[in-house]
Amino acid sequence: MDSKLVVAVDVFDCDFALDLAREIGKEVFALKVNWPLLMVRGSSIVSELSRYARVICDLKIADIPNTNRLIVDKVSGEGAWGVISHSFTGEDSLKSVVEAAGDTKVFSVVAMSHPGASQFIHPRTDELIDLSIKTGVYGLIAPGNNYEMLSGIRARTNELVLLTPGIGAQGGTPEEAMRHGADLLIVGRAIYNAEKPIEEVRRFNSAISQFRR
Repeated sequence: MDSKLVVAVDVFDCDFALDLAREIGKEVFALKVNWPLLMVRGSSIVSELSRYARVICDLKIADIPNTNRLIVDKVSGEGAWGVISHSFTGEDSLKSVVEAAGDTKVFSVVAMSHPGASQFIHPRTDELIDLSIKTGVYGLIAPGNNYEMLSGIRARTNELVLLTPGIGAQGGTPEEAMRHGADLLIVGRAIYNAEKPIEEVRRFNSAISQFRR
């Protein structure tokens, strides 16, 4: 399936997550898991979900290099296709994630989709982009509900994959996010809370397909 849609599965119910994966896995680019599922099932949920789709581990890693390596080794060993790391912890920290990842794709957070990011992260976004490029990440996290910022990040780094949250419940639209430079769109609640998630997946895929870069 040629999809650019990443579905965030931000729930505690592992059975629900696996049922959702079976239903939509073939029609999405990837599933994104966060701490709720890992706290309940542990890292094995990554390998379980990987039977149905690629899995991106949204752990927003932000620790010292040795701890980062341990985290990345674990989820990579469970079959994670991608992992998300913060970049504000500095070059040695982010580099440790990239080195430990091997074939697992590393996405670096340089901006976020919630209002509080404007306090400390967004004033340093350009520096975080430069640091991320230097360390060799695969892609960046850029907000899909802040089109001006998304366009600016795209303009600074055309070679990296932009994975964009903030679509749906946080106000961003797939059409505008793609128009302003997104490569992959993250949608969570608008899909997993829907009465028929597969229909929402198809609706988002249809909207995204009109604006391929």
